[in-house]
Amino acid sequence: MRSGEATKDRIKRAALALFVQSGVDGTGVREIAKASNITEGAIYRHFAGKDALVWSLFADNYIAYGEKLDTLQRAEVGAANKLAAMVRGFCALFDEDETLFRFLLLVQHGQLAKVTPDMKTPVQVVEAVIGKGIRLGEVGYKDAPAATAAVLGIVLQTATFKIYGRLNGSMTQRGETLVTATRNAIALKA
Repeated sequence: MRSGEATKDRIKRAALALFVQSGVDGTGVREIAKASNITEGAIYRHFAGKDALVWSLFADNYIAYGEKLDTLQRAEVGAANKLAAMVRGFCALFDEDETLFRFLLLVQHGQLAKVTPDMKTPVQVVEAVIGKGIRLGEVGYKDAPAATAAVLGIVLQTATFKIYGRLNGSMTQRGETLVTATRNAIALKA
């Protein structure tokens, strides 16, 4: 990794931790620079400002989540198996990097309006699987966007409860329960 890329990565890692700990509004460029062990000017050489840094962290990781879910669903046959793989995938992503998952949940409302249709997002991947399942008669719920909202609501609200200490154990341990809940929510035929 070149020095510039290593510095940019160090900035992103420090900012991610600070944003989750103190919130985006509660974190300044000065704090990010100190945590990164660089100057404030170095941050501006890599990002136009804090908003650009937040967007970069969000977009890169949100799209990466979409790609990971797409890979998981492509390895399966049928809506039930595809959905199960993606729900388990969400749980694994949470457990692999809870700080990143927290960040994505924390800033999504301010960032989702910037997402363009050409970006393969987790929502698009889940909705495409559900939409195809509806067309093939595998999903009883006939409104793909609403069914997608139901599935994501089940998974993300569970993750939110986990973040706030209302649930113990790992998300992965809850995977099969969430798979069943999402199947029931959208009348998915097994």
